[in-house]
Amino acid sequence: MVLNKILVFLAFSWLLLSCSSKPYYEDYVEIPSTGWNQDSIAKFKVKVDDTISDFLIGINLRNNNQYPFSNIYLFREIYSPQGLEFRDTMEFILSDAYGKWLGKGVGELKTNQWQFASRGLRFKKRGTYTFTLTQAMREENLIGLEDVGITIFKSESKE
Repeated sequence: MVLNKILVFLAFSWLLLSCSSKPYYEDYVEIPSTGWNQDSIAKFKVKVDDTISDFLIGINLRNNNQYPFSNIYLFREIYSPQGLEFRDTMEFILSDAYGKWLGKGVGELKTNQWQFASRGLRFKKRGTYTFTLTQAMREENLIGLEDVGITIFKSESKE
């Protein structure tokens, strides 16, 4: 199990590095083997000094074969130094109509990445921003999830 996690992490890292520049920020929160409880909030604190560039934000989720659903709903929030800036709920698809897991990975561990928004995000003020992710399924405790994280890239587009 640990070897699978390491291999998937290395493959995912290589894929990200080969396709684009180094992430501005990347971090994961490990989900306990007992599951992701509805009360458990994954928090990511990002220091932002650049208020001119656009940033592309990805939500990352690693699941294994024990995950009982084909999708997941997440509550997503962004807090600026001034307070709550953004909040919504989003559905992410983890398997196709035949039950085959989507995402990348070898064996039972799959890594999925989705865009936080359809376009780049520009931070209005300098400071520390907090991104939060909370599972929003009807189950109090979700098993079969291993890690949740975010990756932020500085956009290469010149507008």
